[in-house]
Amino acid sequence: MKNDKVKKQPKSPVDINRYIPSIELKKIPPEKAFAILKKTGYDINEEESEEIMQILYIIVQLTLKEFFTPS
Repeated sequence: MKNDKVKKQPKSPVDINRYIPSIELKKIPPEKAFAILKKTGYDINEEESEEIMQILYIIVQLTLKEFFTPS
């Protein structure tokens, strides 16, 4: 039987800002984002809509970094 080593999680959370460029994005107000998501049929609360928007902003920033910053 092989020695299966369990990877230990880092003690401190990953600093995601290290991977995201400092490009300012115009953010949608949380109330508007919630209204848009509700209107399109998502059954979520305001907190969940804010989390969704945070994830979307991270994806947008990473995409911008990939295409518009030198390697």
